[in-house]
Order: sequence, then C-alpha cells, then structure tokens
Amino acid sequence: MELGRDIDGPFVLEVDKLWEPSYFRLQGLQPLDSLPWDDGFPELAQGVFKTSLDLFAKNNSTIYELDVFGTDPLEPIETDTVSSHSASHAGEDPNKAREEEKDEAVDIWTLDTNFKPSPEGKPLRSWDTFPEHRIRQTAPIYLSEAGPRGFDAALAYQATKTGLEDSGRVAQTDVFLASLFRLGLGWNSIFFRFNEQKRVFEKDIKDARISGISLTAVDGLIEEFLQCGTRVRAIRRFILATPTRVDLPTPLSSLACAASILLHSFEEHVYKCFKQGLSLLKTQMLFRRPACLLKVLVDIVESAANAKTDGAVISSVFTKCDHYSHEFVWLSGVLHEMMSLVAESWLSVVESWIGLRPEPQTLMELNRNKKGFINTEEVRDQDARRIEAKLVDYSFRPEAMPIFVTEGYAQTIFESGKSLRLLKEFHPDHPLSVKSGASRATNMSLECAFTWKDIDEIQQKANDYEAQLRAEILRYDKKRRDPDNLTSKDNGTDNPVPNDFGSIDGAFSLFDIDDKKEATQLIANHSSITKKKLHILLAESRCFNIEGIPGNGSPFGPPLEASVHLSFAPVISAQTRLINFSCLHLLFKGHKIKDHLQLQWRFQMLGDGVFSSRLSHVLFDPEMHSGERKAGVVRGGSSTGLRLGNRDNWPPASSELRLVLMGLLSETYHGDKSHLSHGARNLARDKELPGGLSFAIRELTGEELLKCKDPNSIEALDFLRLQYHPPSVLEAIITPRSLRRYDNIFRRLLRQLRMLSVTRGLIRDSTDRLNPIDMGRTVTQTFRMEAHHFVQTVSDYSFHIAVGDIWSKFAKTLGKIERCIDRGDIDGTITHAKSLHRLREYHEDVLDQILFALFVSKKHAQARKLLDDIFGTILTFAPLSKAAAAGTWVQRDGAPSYDRVVRQLFAVFRKQVSGFVRFLRALDGAKAMRSRGKHQDLAAWGSDDRGGVDTDSVFEHLLLRLDMNGFY
Repeated sequence: MELGRDIDGPFVLEVDKLWEPSYFRLQGLQPLDSLPWDDGFPELAQGVFKTSLDLFAKNNSTIYELDVFGTDPLEPIETDTVSSHSASHAGEDPNKAREEEKDEAVDIWTLDTNFKPSPEGKPLRSWDTFPEHRIRQTAPIYLSEAGPRGFDAALAYQATKTGLEDSGRVAQTDVFLASLFRLGLGWNSIFFRFNEQKRVFEKDIKDARISGISLTAVDGLIEEFLQCGTRVRAIRRFILATPTRVDLPTPLSSLACAASILLHSFEEHVYKCFKQGLSLLKTQMLFRRPACLLKVLVDIVESAANAKTDGAVISSVFTKCDHYSHEFVWLSGVLHEMMSLVAESWLSVVESWIGLRPEPQTLMELNRNKKGFINTEEVRDQDARRIEAKLVDYSFRPEAMPIFVTEGYAQTIFESGKSLRLLKEFHPDHPLSVKSGASRATNMSLECAFTWKDIDEIQQKANDYEAQLRAEILRYDKKRRDPDNLTSKDNGTDNPVPNDFGSIDGAFSLFDIDDKKEATQLIANHSSITKKKLHILLAESRCFNIEGIPGNGSPFGPPLEASVHLSFAPVISAQTRLINFSCLHLLFKGHKIKDHLQLQWRFQMLGDGVFSSRLSHVLFDPEMHSGERKAGVVRGGSSTGLRLGNRDNWPPASSELRLVLMGLLSETYHGDKSHLSHGARNLARDKELPGGLSFAIRELTGEELLKCKDPNSIEALDFLRLQYHPPSVLEAIITPRSLRRYDNIFRRLLRQLRMLSVTRGLIRDSTDRLNPIDMGRTVTQTFRMEAHHFVQTVSDYSFHIAVGDIWSKFAKTLGKIERCIDRGDIDGTITHAKSLHRLREYHEDVLDQILFALFVSKKHAQARKLLDDIFGTILTFAPLSKAAAAGTWVQRDGAPSYDRVVRQLFAVFRKQVSGFVRFLRALDGAKAMRSRGKHQDLAAWGSDDRGGVDTDSVFEHLLLRLDMNGFY
C-alpha cells in the first residue's frame, strides 16, 4: 500500500492518523473451524419470492392508488393487521403508543418536515450518522500524546508528590483570555483587580491558570498585561484630572488632549482585533507594540505633570519625544505630531504677541496664572500729565521659555512684542497694528517642521510675507510724510482686518485643538477623533500592525534642536525686523528721539558750554549778588547767585534756588533771543522745555543731608539735580534706569565744575603781589599750581575723554540710523540699530562706560573715594589761600602757624595724588577692572578709525596727563 494515496475504507488505517482507532475492531473472533455447518436449514416457501416478482402482473394491482407526487395526503390504513398489532401492545403506555402513531403518520415528503430540527434526544436518521458508534477508546501511551489534560494531570501528580499545592486552579481559556483583554485596557475582571492604594493592577486569584500552561509561565506572561493596564489607568487619571485644575500651564491641557486621542485609538484597535478571536500568543503580540506607546505616554506625562510654567511643560515633552523618536523610530511621526500639539498654545501666544495674528481679548487671561513668558500687571501712572490712569506693564519671564529657544532669541521675541504695542498705541493705523485697514494676502503662522523640505517651504513663505509687508510699510510712511494725505487717515474701524485665525479663547479647554465645534465632545464623539491627524498617524504606523516589522527609516531632517529653531526663526526674524524699523521710524521722525538725547548731553552732561559757564557763575562766582533773604534788603537783579564758598549758611532755601536758577535752562535752550522783542523773549523763556526739564531737589538720606550742610565739603551741591520726564513713547529708549545714570553723571560733573571754580580762584590768589604774607612762600604757591594742574587735568579728562569721546560715538550711530530711515532703507536701519531694545541697551551701555570712566562704577569705589579726598584737601586749602591773599589771616593763640598748616595740607595732598597715580598705573595691567561695552558692534559702526577712545585704555589718557615725566 502506498503511503501517499487516499484510501477510503473502514478497515484501512491511515498513516497520519495512527492514534485514532478503527470504527470496526474485531473483538476476539473465534476460528472458523470451530463453528459447525448445519445442513438442516428449512425450505423457504416459494410463494414468498413469487409474490414479490409477480406483484404488478395481476389486474388487481393498486399501484395507481399511491400518490407518488405527493398531491394527496396519505390516508390512514385501518386493517386487521394494524388492529391486531395495537391489541398486542395494549398493555403498554397509551401516551407512548399515541406518539408512535403520530410519528408513523407524518408525511415524509413535505418540505416543512424535512427542514424542522429534530426533537431533542432523537438523532437524525441518515447515513451520515451511521459510523458514529460509541466505542471506548484506550488511554494514550505517551504524555506528549495526552494534550493539555495530560499536562494538567502531570502538574497535579507532581504537586501531590511534593506536598505543595502549587499546580494552580484551571480556568476556562476563553474567560481567562477575556480577563487578560480587560486587564490590558485597564479594566477590572474576576482575575485581576486594580489596587487603589498602590495604583497598580494585581492578580486577584493568585493560583488561576489555563489548561496546558503552568502557573509560573502564566504569571510571567501576564506581567506585561499588568504593566499595560497600570499605564492605561495612569494616563486615564491624568486625562480626567487635568480639566479640574485651573492653575495648570496651558500646554498640559494640550498634552492631555493628545493623550486622550492616542488612548482612544489604542482601545478602539485592540477591541476590534480581539473580537475576531485570538489565541493566547496572538493576544500577547496584540498588546506588545501598543505597550511601548503606553510606556512613552506615561513617561511624558509623569515628567511634565509637575512643571510650573508653559516653557517647562513644552521643554519636558520635547526632550522626551526626541529621545523616544530615536528609540522607537516607528513612532516618530506620532511623537512629532504630539510635540506640535503641545506647543500649539505657546505658538498662539507668540503669534499674538508679535503681531502675526490679531491679538485676542484673552491675552492677559492666558497669563493670569503667570505660567507664560509674559507677565502682565496693571500699574498706576505717577505722572499726572498723562491722560491714562492705568497702564499695563509687561515683564519678561525667561524661565517660562521652552528649552529650544535660545536666551537671545527669547529676549528678541519679548522685546518685539513690547515694541509692537508701542506702535499700536501711537500708530493704530499702521500695517502692523491690529486696527490697521491693510489686509495682507499672505498670513503667516508659526509651526513645527522636522524635515528639510518643510523648513524650506517655511523660509520661502516668510520671504514672501516680508517682501509684501515691506512695501505696505514704506507706502504708509510715505503717506504720512505727505501733508495732503494726513487728513485721510483710517481710524482703524472702517476696514478691519479679516480674522483668519480664530480666537484662542478656548485655549484652556482640554480638547480644543483643531475643531472648536467638537471640542467639548472629543472623547464621546468617535467621528471627531478619527478625523484628528494624530489618530490617523497612529493608525498608519507600525504600532498596530502585528504582522509587519517596524521600519528603521526616519524623516530626513536636522536634529530636533536645530529643526525647531529653523522652523520659527524665518518667520519671527522677518516680523521683528519690520516691527523694529517701524518703531525706530516712529521715534526718530515722529518724536525726535535724537533731539531728546542731545538734550541730555547738553544739560545733564554739561556738554553745552554756555549752560555750564552760566551755571558755574550762578553757583560759585563770589562777585554775584547774594540771593539770601535779609531784613530790609530787596532780593533780585540779573546778577544774583548762590556764592558757594563765600557764605556761612548752607544749603540755600528753595525760594532762593528758584530765584537764582529761574530761566537759566530755558534761556540756554532757546539760545540768543536778543533780536526778538521783549514779549517774544518772555514767551520763549516761559515755554516748557522738552520732558519738563527743570532743576529739582534730590532725595537724600540723613547722612547725605548732613554732608550737604557743610559749604566747604565736596558733597555741598549733591542736593541739586535736573528733573526730566521723557514722553511715554520715548521710554523705550530713555528708561528710568538710564535717567538714574544721567543723574549720577550730573552730580559727578557738578563737583568737577565746582573744583574748576575753586582752583581758578587759587590762581587769582597767586597773582596778588600786594599781599606781604604770601610773598616768598613757595609752598603755598606750589600747592596752588599743583592743585590747579590736578583739577584741570581731571576735569579736562572728564569732560572731553570720559564724556565727550564716548558720547560722540553714540551720536554718530544715531546719525547713521536717522539717515537710513530718511532713505527708507530698512536693512541699513536694522544693520546700524539692530533693534529697538538693542538701541536702548546700547544707550545704557554708553552711560555705563561714562560712569566707568568717571570712577563712579562699583569697581572703582576706592579710586572715587581717593579722588574725593583730594578734592576735600583742596577745598580745605582754598579759604587759607584766600585769607592769605587778602591779608586777613590772623594767627590765633595756641593755633598752628600758617606755614605749618599749609605744609601739612600740601604733604597730605602729595600723598593722596601719589596714591591715585599708583592706582592708575595698576589699572593698566588689571584686565578685570576694564569695562568692555556689551554692544561693541554698535559702537564700532558709530565711530571711524580715527575717532573714539577705547575704554580699555581710557585711564591711560589721565595717567599721561597727570604724570608725564614721572613726577609723582
């Protein structure tokens, strides 16, 4: 017999079914020889066979009476034979007899009878059921042939032998698999329960297993399902808890929304696959790759849940997604989309802040919890001249910026937004303003790109947007310069900008990502989730395809840190350039910022020679009339002064100060008005100066006030200051911080001005040859000459080097910026000014360099004190020199002589000057004491090769002038 043939026969045993018994087994038949042959068989009646053959030959045949085609019902046969048969069974159960009669009376030819199911307990009478004999099969010989039941029996036998009941209880396989399925989805079942205290899933029935698998193998297999269910519970708990808290950063809501979409997609796919009926191993493979997704989600959620700011949440999510996009490459598309969703709320705030989209009414609400990088506060304006009672103060929170935004770029974003609000306040009809009537065909938005192709498209769109907006801005500036078009300004309400971006009022909603109409029904509405890009990417990924192999390909693009920056930089840079040019145009041409800065140099820095000369005469000239209030003496006159150094009572009264200093600033500012009439001169004098420039009293501490009361001290004039309030629009450059620096410079230079007046008086004393006391006294004369040389040198250095040269570089930069603005050169303006906040920082940096050169910085506290001591020694010597020159020196009893006092003061002076010179020499090699400007690029553009003094060598000029021949 060939093994490859299919032989149908009840006595043939197939090779591939060796373990199955035959239907017909011989049960020990006896040998045929033992059975005797019986020849005495009875003769059969011939009529038996003859009747069968000759049945249709007779004329009385009843074949025609049979309804062969089933048209008539079969009539009941009531013959004597049937009656006798019924009578023979009269002793049996009548009900049973009736049922048998009923069965016999059924019409077997009707279709309804054939298709009805057979009564329960009665098998169908067909040839198909014929071979089904109930036979007793023998037990398998080998354990491997016994199947799962044999393995269970072996485990039970082993447990009995060892005395340990560790074989486990066998559960139904389908019930156990359903419990595993519920466990993977984070649901409780009869076998697994969630421990609320530990927040983990645990096996409720410890010894439950399925047939054919040991308890140890089952416990190892369900460990993955326990972790999967625990992670699902953690994600679900985060999703449900996020909307109940109002103090959370906004990106956490976006993260919860993304997690809900991924979790819904996971549950949908797993449930759909499990309904098809899977085995244990296929169920395990069904959850294996989604378990990686759940692991990533849990790690991202746990790392971001404790973040306090928007930037911290986004940074945490980006860092984790960047890591897992390399570990699970087949999830990179899903993770990148999640990064975009989490950063969407932050990008919306940035777009509104820098003017890429109309600013919503809820910008302050987005920062009400102080989670964003913009901190908004309402402050009272202390200046009564302004109309607004309340102002909004914006402050920057760099810790709230994401990690992928560099420090300098984050500052640029914040400053651009502040500059834009300045532009909106004073030019509401500007193309960059929200109220502008200009409608741009190209609308830009910020988005995350991760491939070179997407980044290149963003760059091209940014270039087109900037080119179009540049043309609009230049047309607007030209229209404002034209007087004929000034009357046709748009008030900003006739042609509003179409809102193509939509409001972000629902940014705090958990599920407001793309479709605001379906925001509140995102979880409940299945159709809304299936339309989400995140759901589509996850469905198309290798996460749910258990038959496929995860690919190792990744999108061609730069690293994450570079890709995010390259996605935002083109758009933000284009917008900030246009904002800065528009604001600079507003300040230079609309509000004359250059004139206001020149005003500070003329008066605060004593750069105006007429003002400094007149101020010196008013304060120090002893020949001026006194303005003190005296009984019977009328104050006034054109030559009234304070006469510091020639009076005993100090400081002067406020009325005396007003009398002496009245009109000094106004007359100096408006220049020579002698050609005007008397009324015109008075009108020009009474006109308010820019910024309300005027003299005022400085607020001093108790110790400083005591020093001011001594007219012979160097601090005698520290109470006097210049008061200036810049217009609100100019506060972008002239900040309160810079005003404090101007005040310090003025106080320092005022001391220099006083010392110049004192030393000039010493020179006048030395020319008085009529004084017999002073004749022949070389110490006094030497003291006068050296004091004059020292003060003249320091003052010349202060006014011309420390202030003059440093300020001249700044003034040249301002001139270049203004010329570029006049030409409409946007690139040239940005090249020289960089930006509005860079120009402000450069302005403050210039003031810091001047203070550094004047020894007012903290690094030169020792040198400043030594310089003040030298001035104090000269002030102590000045009245002695004047008394000796005037012949009024009187030798008092017990007091040291004039020569001794002068020699002592001169020795102290020489010692102090020598110490100061040594300090200057030490500065030449001390790199730590040098002040380098923070914005040397702006300083270099403002100066040429021949002009300007570097602050590294600024003190060398002073040292060379003081001690050229090494005298000290």
